[in-house]
Amino acid sequence: MKNSSLELAEQKTQVQNLTLLKVYSVYRLILAAALLFSFYFFDENRLVGNVKPGLFLYAGYSYLIVNLMSCAFILPRLKPLGKQRLFLTFFIDIIAIILIADSAGGIKSGLGILLVVIIAASSIVITGQVATLIAAIASIFLLADTFHLISQDYISQSNIFPSGVLGLVLFATSFFIQSLSRRMRKSQLEAEHSAAEAQRQERLNQLIVQRMQTGIIVSDNNGHITTCNQAAKDLLANNNSTMLPPILFKQLSQWRANPSIRHNPFQISEFSPEVQANFSGLDNEKESLIFLEDNRQITQRAQDIKLASLGRLTASIAHEIRNPLGAISHAAQLLKESTHLDAADLRLSGIIQSHCQRMNQVIENILQLSRRKAPKIETINLNEWLEQFITDFTQHHPDAIIRLLSLQSNCLATVDSSQLQQVLGNLMENGIRYSKKKTGQGSLQLIANLDNTKKLPYLDIVDDGDGIAPEQQAHLFEPFFTTETSGTGLGLFIAREMCEANQIRLDYLINNGKSTFRLSFAHHEKRLSQNTPLK
Repeated sequence: MKNSSLELAEQKTQVQNLTLLKVYSVYRLILAAALLFSFYFFDENRLVGNVKPGLFLYAGYSYLIVNLMSCAFILPRLKPLGKQRLFLTFFIDIIAIILIADSAGGIKSGLGILLVVIIAASSIVITGQVATLIAAIASIFLLADTFHLISQDYISQSNIFPSGVLGLVLFATSFFIQSLSRRMRKSQLEAEHSAAEAQRQERLNQLIVQRMQTGIIVSDNNGHITTCNQAAKDLLANNNSTMLPPILFKQLSQWRANPSIRHNPFQISEFSPEVQANFSGLDNEKESLIFLEDNRQITQRAQDIKLASLGRLTASIAHEIRNPLGAISHAAQLLKESTHLDAADLRLSGIIQSHCQRMNQVIENILQLSRRKAPKIETINLNEWLEQFITDFTQHHPDAIIRLLSLQSNCLATVDSSQLQQVLGNLMENGIRYSKKKTGQGSLQLIANLDNTKKLPYLDIVDDGDGIAPEQQAHLFEPFFTTETSGTGLGLFIAREMCEANQIRLDYLINNGKSTFRLSFAHHEKRLSQNTPLK
């Protein structure tokens, strides 16, 4: 990460240096044109070329031509120049300025100060020993030109000291600009590294938030969603909305009015998962943080605690109940075999045996529930599996009429097939029984399909019975709730418990006027661990 930051900073530095070089090239061209213009404009009191006009014209026009060629080469360039070309550029500038200054009387003309601009530019674009070498060359050439003019009697020996001072200024400028440039590069590198690290942390945080199983939403006071991770979109069954659902916005408003309030789980649609919302404020007080959890997680945690307690309870009382129950049942059987009993007493003996069997079945169901093993997960093709299951089921129920309607050819489900077989067998036996009561014929229809929103597989078990009364539907999956006098009330409860262990949602609904149990499966590629319900 650090190496990439260094490379990025170096690339940006080169781009900045190229931009500076382009500006400097334009400056050189303007300077050459201005010097030539001043030579012709001030014909009598020339500022340049007054000592050696011929040398000035030769140096000035040469410098102008070189600068025109340099601009044509550098201005459209996209890649930076190498150190050798940069050194040659500044070397030519030094020679040109020294010659132009010589034509105007050397150091006393004041044109030597233009060397400071050359040294400053070279110290920015070229760092290290090369930049110092350029400053040394400029100082040597300046002193050499001064001695040359003194030997020709153009200036006096008193000009040696100003030349030396200007040479020191050139060295000082080079060292100062190089030091400043190094600091700026270091600061830029640190800034680039900090920015890259901040971007990395931001991407990491976004990835973590997006991959979290808990839904996270940031919303303003008007219900506008500013941030929403994928888990929240899945739970709200809406990937495009920028507004909170009305029921969630209502809970948010209630929480703002009373932060201690505890909200009940809610559903966005009839078949969407139950969602538990928790709220937290942000520092700006204009936005709120909303945490969404699939209520199946909470339900499963409670279920684990419940099953553990139930297992301990059944283990402690099963022996105490089943032994006396077995004695009562055995005594009733012996009593029934007596030849001295009349018809009324035989009937009473039969009632005792019937209720003993019912109580024993209740205990068996509870023991089965408490001893339930973790599901052995596998991915099955629901259509193919159902065809085989129906074949096996009809062998034990030859009078039943079962129709399979597969609306999708590739319905994949990740479940424990043995537990799914128990659940489906329970539901189908109930459906056949109620269909016989109404029509005299046990008939069922199984519909395997994918829902339209999440494209998740589901299975409908449709029977021809009268259905469940609306006031009883709320208690349908409660333990020991039954509409029959001979039922234990644990069949549907156990079926739902097994479904939750397999991350299957079991619902009862009236579909096209038909009594229907729907099994909604999790996505076969997004299933979590066996102890964690799917989002």
